[in-house]
Amino acid sequence: MKKSGWNDREVEDLLKKLPKLNDDRSRSLIYSRVEKERKRLGGLQRYMPVLAAFAALFILVLLAPALMTKMSGEDSAMEGAYSTDSSAGEAKVAEDPPSAEESKSEVTRDYETEEENQLQMAEESDKDNKETQTLTELGKHERLSLFKEDIDGKDYYTFGLVSSDAMTVPVSVLAAGEAEGNRADWVEKYENTSKKIPENDWGFQDYLPIKGEFSISENKENVILTLEGNHPYNESSAMESSFYQSLVYSFEDRGMKEITLQTKEGNVPEFSHYGTLSSIPLNQTLHRPFYSYSPDGKGRYLVPGSMNEKNVKESIAAMKETPSDFYQSVIPRQLSVNVTETDDRVIVTFNEEVDLNSMTEQAAKELIEGILLTAKSSGYQKVQFQNIRQESWNGFTFTKPLETPVAPNKKSLDQ
Repeated sequence: MKKSGWNDREVEDLLKKLPKLNDDRSRSLIYSRVEKERKRLGGLQRYMPVLAAFAALFILVLLAPALMTKMSGEDSAMEGAYSTDSSAGEAKVAEDPPSAEESKSEVTRDYETEEENQLQMAEESDKDNKETQTLTELGKHERLSLFKEDIDGKDYYTFGLVSSDAMTVPVSVLAAGEAEGNRADWVEKYENTSKKIPENDWGFQDYLPIKGEFSISENKENVILTLEGNHPYNESSAMESSFYQSLVYSFEDRGMKEITLQTKEGNVPEFSHYGTLSSIPLNQTLHRPFYSYSPDGKGRYLVPGSMNEKNVKESIAAMKETPSDFYQSVIPRQLSVNVTETDDRVIVTFNEEVDLNSMTEQAAKELIEGILLTAKSSGYQKVQFQNIRQESWNGFTFTKPLETPVAPNKKSLDQ
């Protein structure tokens, strides 16, 4: 290292030649300035935490979108990796079984979930049962025919309504008020109710009321119809047939033996095709098959055919073959029916299981009630159905014999 040419003496002399530095300020002045500076710095330090917090929050707001996008991408990548490596994951689970604590927790969760599902199903089932019970109690099931439970202490009347096809259709109407007190009162109510039937609205021609006077014989066994001498019911064979059948539909289930016909002069009325007709027998066993019929496309009704069969087996078999284009069969073509008779009932067995819910509601009603009415026409009051999938449907319980209807084609005057 190169040595300096200066010696200590020379350096000392040079330092002595430097000007002297003097501080003319007093001690109090220096102290006051130091104190003032300390206070200024202390004020700024007091606000530093707040300023730092605002700065951190500002940086977080700026960086949050970028961080969330990055995290979403990482989650998607993890899901993809999990899906791709599912088989490997399963193998790993086999190699590394969960701990006893994890297994216990998982079993507890599964049990709680299953218990909640069962509770929910039970509540829904209970709700459905209550609704079904309520509907049954209120009689909400709608049927085509009139049954005993529909009457409930009221009177009912059946009328033979005539369509534009000259077809006579039995239609039953419930009347307000109490059940019949005596037969004379019932006949009067029958005539009054016939004047209220909205025949055109139901798809029929103007036919009612019958132009004559009804009364009951002294022995209470016959209905007497007194006609005008120039009554309008002998104009054609179709008119005469409608007149005859309409009266049969009205009184055949009223415990009467016959309808006695007479003119006001006490003579037997004459008809162009029937000739003289003094009476119409009632309560005969006719063995007539029932079909579906639609007058003028307004509604569908169950009507008996015009031909009488030999027994209930033949009448039910005849239900599959319609006698004219006006009728429709209520038994599906592919369905065969086996009929067995006992002392008090008819047993109807289908060759294959019938699922009523797979049919339209109208078609299912026509199938069941059409057979019931056909059995009633043969004098039976009960029918046992077999090989129907549903144990109960629309108020019918198929595990026991069904009662036949009181009358066909239930209607309300409010309809």
